[in-house]
Amino acid sequence: MNSISKKFTALNLICILLFAFLFGGVGFWFISNSETKASEQILKLTCRQEANSLNQKLHGIQSAINVFSEIAEDRLALTEILKSEATRAGYLREMEKLMAGFARNTTGVGAYYLRIDPDIIRENEGFLYTKDRTRNVFEKCPITDILQYNPADTEHISWYHQPKFAKSPVWTEPYYNDNLNMYIITYAVPLYKNDVFFGVAGIDVDFNAMANDVSVISPYKTGITGLVSELGKVYYHPELENGTLLTVYSPELEPVVRAMKSSGQEDYRDTYDYSYKGIKKKLSFSHLQNGMVLIHSAETSEINASRNTLLKIILLTAGVLAVLAMVITVVVSGRITRPLKKLAEAADQVAAGNMDVELPEPGNDEVGTLIRSFAVTVKSLKKYISGMQYVAYSDPLTHVKNKAAYEVARERLEKDMRGGTAEYGILMLDVNNLKKINDNYGHERGDEYLINCCQMICRVFQHSPVYRIGGDEFVVLLEKNDYHDAENLIKRFNSDMEKTWEENEPWKQVSVSKGLAVCLPSDSAPEEVFKRADQAMYEDKRKMKVTR
Repeated sequence: MNSISKKFTALNLICILLFAFLFGGVGFWFISNSETKASEQILKLTCRQEANSLNQKLHGIQSAINVFSEIAEDRLALTEILKSEATRAGYLREMEKLMAGFARNTTGVGAYYLRIDPDIIRENEGFLYTKDRTRNVFEKCPITDILQYNPADTEHISWYHQPKFAKSPVWTEPYYNDNLNMYIITYAVPLYKNDVFFGVAGIDVDFNAMANDVSVISPYKTGITGLVSELGKVYYHPELENGTLLTVYSPELEPVVRAMKSSGQEDYRDTYDYSYKGIKKKLSFSHLQNGMVLIHSAETSEINASRNTLLKIILLTAGVLAVLAMVITVVVSGRITRPLKKLAEAADQVAAGNMDVELPEPGNDEVGTLIRSFAVTVKSLKKYISGMQYVAYSDPLTHVKNKAAYEVARERLEKDMRGGTAEYGILMLDVNNLKKINDNYGHERGDEYLINCCQMICRVFQHSPVYRIGGDEFVVLLEKNDYHDAENLIKRFNSDMEKTWEENEPWKQVSVSKGLAVCLPSDSAPEEVFKRADQAMYEDKRKMKVTR
């Protein structure tokens, strides 16, 4: 970097002495435009990046309840059987367990519920669970008696009537729910069996928590982020009143509202200019998956601060003597090359896979813009890698960990064994009768059978990681409390499994062979423990063939 600094200094001396005023004007024009575009791009990228982050959470909620609704509809033979108290109670218990699993593994869930249509059974039937944030657990609450309220009563039962009337999944607008004592948004899905409506299932999201996440978004000190509808109705904004339109505060925002509602997508323009209380601002927006729009604005003066600072520097530099110019050039070149050097070192670390890099403090110049843009890029890359890791280490059918995730765990166990700190057990499980169910009832029932078996494994060994390492093979890694309580857990699993053998459908009759092996001081690698567990599993499979 020293040679670059010297060359930069010599070049600037010549340019300052010979072409100070000529290139001063051209330089300002070019840098002014470039800096303005770069700063506006940061505003827009920040908005889109945070919208993508929110959309990931919203998509996770939608996916969870959509999958649940499909299973809930499939598990119900006919809506008429809900009139039987015993059948209805069993169905609701099964659905509670199923939805509890989805809720635990979905980000942003504040409450979840299923409500049976009162036209089918007049009793107040269904379930509602809300999250206790202090203990981070879901607690069962009394469900709302729909018949006590008018269908137009948004604060109490919009979560039920909106999807019912729409006959399709809906995201509600933010509203205060008196029953939950929360300001929420809801994703609700109507449930049908043979085209007969029989209830609604949904997930509530704490809108205040969502607004708190939004409130801290901004790369600028004067930056403000809010949530509005596609028609410009304010849902959350630090400066504006909820429920009013953006155009009420500034008619100059009319083009923004038109762009929101006309295309349903972001405009290709970087930013929109408007004034509020006499202060000039710039705004960018991005659509969210639930129909909301994320808006992000900052004062124009702050966005253009780098450009104004550069103008003063150029004008000052053009009027000084050659000696002062030399001093200024040396100082400026040092200030430029030092953060560039740090930025280059950070780039090398990122290239090596280290995303937790320390970046130099950004200034109000091009290097500062580059540093901020690089920081945004690293943050986006970390989120992308995190998402890819979930995909890479998750089984798409059962949503437990996959074989690749087991290999990572195996390497960790091997390291612990070398250090003499390993204390664990491996439970090998093999699903029986899968080929018979596939051949006799089709692969869809086979997949359902696999999911039923996996769900039972997860329920019993809920504090231990579960891996699907083959088509019908699972591994549970027992450590800590589950390691010491392995015998009781296996007894519980056998008991729960035998209860399912009374089911009429073969794909609900869980049959799993299992074998347990614990790490011994003589073991040198996890493969030895795995092999013993595999042998024990095959012995159990042989016994099960004899007894059943």
